[in-house]
Amino acid sequence: MELEHLGGGGVKPERGVSRLYKIALAMCVCLCAALLLGLILVCQKSSQEEFCLSPECIEAAGSILSKLDRSVNPCEDFYTFSCGGWLKDNPIPEDSSSHGIYPWLRQHVDIKLKELLEAPSDAKELEAVTKAKILYRSCMNESILEELDTRPLLKMLRQPEFRWPVVGDELGGEYQWSQSQWSLLKTLAEMRNQHSKSVLIRLYVSPDDKNSSYYIIKLDQASLSLFSKEDYTTNTSAAQENRAALLSLMVDIAVMLGAPKQAAKAQMEKALDFETKIAHILIPYENRTSENMYNRYSLSRLQRSMPQFDWIGFVKAVVESKDDPSLSISSSEPVIVRTPKYFKDLMKLINSTDS
Repeated sequence: MELEHLGGGGVKPERGVSRLYKIALAMCVCLCAALLLGLILVCQKSSQEEFCLSPECIEAAGSILSKLDRSVNPCEDFYTFSCGGWLKDNPIPEDSSSHGIYPWLRQHVDIKLKELLEAPSDAKELEAVTKAKILYRSCMNESILEELDTRPLLKMLRQPEFRWPVVGDELGGEYQWSQSQWSLLKTLAEMRNQHSKSVLIRLYVSPDDKNSSYYIIKLDQASLSLFSKEDYTTNTSAAQENRAALLSLMVDIAVMLGAPKQAAKAQMEKALDFETKIAHILIPYENRTSENMYNRYSLSRLQRSMPQFDWIGFVKAVVESKDDPSLSISSSEPVIVRTPKYFKDLMKLINSTDS
């Protein structure tokens, strides 16, 4: 009886397990069916979105295909396969030593800009666009440019800040340069304000190198007339030719504006000698590291460290505007002086050079 009891008691659990297996199997079948249905729906949706047939997509695809050379096996020469079509359609222009996608884009942007600038002005367009069109048309009107000749430049040279000794000595009158009436600060500031040209001192505003959310005034060495410092500091044949060409240009411009040739040559040789001395004190590129060029000053501290020049007055003359009273500069204004040694050497050079 005990054996029968034990045996009979072991049958019931087997039936319970069998029922659980059936339930689990049914759930698996349902889950697989749901996954299969989802997969079918996703595949159908992705197949519908596989191709973009909008005009923009078609244009982009055509542009990419035109740059390929599909006659080349990409496994053997992937560069020619991917760029061969563009290379065939875009040979290096005769007036260039190299060519690439960026010069190509620049050329096409210039063409588009030309079309925009030549379009008639619209009363609804931005004032800046209207001014750009006026400037473009004035530059393209060659007959008026020929008629005006040097008069606009001579008009500018009547301003006290821009009077040029080599021209004033000959023309006299309101062109005459006077040392007692001349201010280096005003000349540098007006060159920057009226013509956006930095001479001796470059001043600009850009994000702080150590806090990009904050804009700050920066002072840096200005660029030279010739391409590189070596054009002034070396005696290679190329450097000598470049200096001679610059001197010739300077003399020709002075003569065109009314200066005698001999006087123009003598004064322009001194001007070139001054610029050569500036080239020697420029901080070379390899020394212009991020750490060396981050020198934060207040204007008052900069003034104390280099009192030979009115830094506060110069920055105020460039930055402040009558049209915007909020642009007010105080002696506590922070500035980044990127090349302190250059400025110290420049002040020594200015003080030792005839005005």
